[in-house]
Amino acid sequence: MNTIAIIPAHPDDLVACLGLCLRAKGVFDVHVIDFTHGERGCGAAAFADGSAKTTRTAEEESVCAAVGASLHWLDEIDGEAYASRETCGRLAAILADLKPRAVFAHWPVDIHGDHAMAGVAALKAVFLAGLSPEIYFFEEAYQTKRFTPDVFLDISDIAERKREIIRLYKCQYKDGGIERHEVVSNQARALQSMLFRGEAEGFLSFVQPMQGQARTVFQDLPAPDAEHGIRFQGARP
Repeated sequence: MNTIAIIPAHPDDLVACLGLCLRAKGVFDVHVIDFTHGERGCGAAAFADGSAKTTRTAEEESVCAAVGASLHWLDEIDGEAYASRETCGRLAAILADLKPRAVFAHWPVDIHGDHAMAGVAALKAVFLAGLSPEIYFFEEAYQTKRFTPDVFLDISDIAERKREIIRLYKCQYKDGGIERHEVVSNQARALQSMLFRGEAEGFLSFVQPMQGQARTVFQDLPAPDAEHGIRFQGARP
């Protein structure tokens, strides 16, 4: 079974790719490689006593179990993660072992420094590993800037399941903002795709696919019906 690797900076950043994970379940061997445990996501006291790390680690494990993904940790510290030689080397070693057909990373133009760092580190690690996978960027709702996706994945029929999984991030769910941001983003991407009427996840290809080239990972994902599934915009002739 082919492998895909998703590289979030923190637990809950995976929300951007949950529809992808659900579509890929049983089709691809999905691996999530988290940079940090999100230790600072529950306040200073929870960071100091380690409870945030314990809580957020358990939540990410539950989410990955729900979508059938294997979970790896780089064990960087939330807010103190850098794309250093050592960090990129550890990530490269994991990727070299997995040999993914596709890698999904943060779009590096982002107001959260950890997101920007993780996106750049993912690219560096791919090169260090000597691999040439398909590479796609994902967005983090209101935090990612100047993101123009050219791949749209219809998740209309699994949108409610995605929301159920988002709610597993209990410590980040709070007033439901994480879910609302993702729903609004997915609805906007569906409209932008000019094909889907419900919800869609948007991705940006590192190298745009050429017409007639080998199938992409997206084209090998199951579609809800013959009219919906995946739409590429701007494919090179």
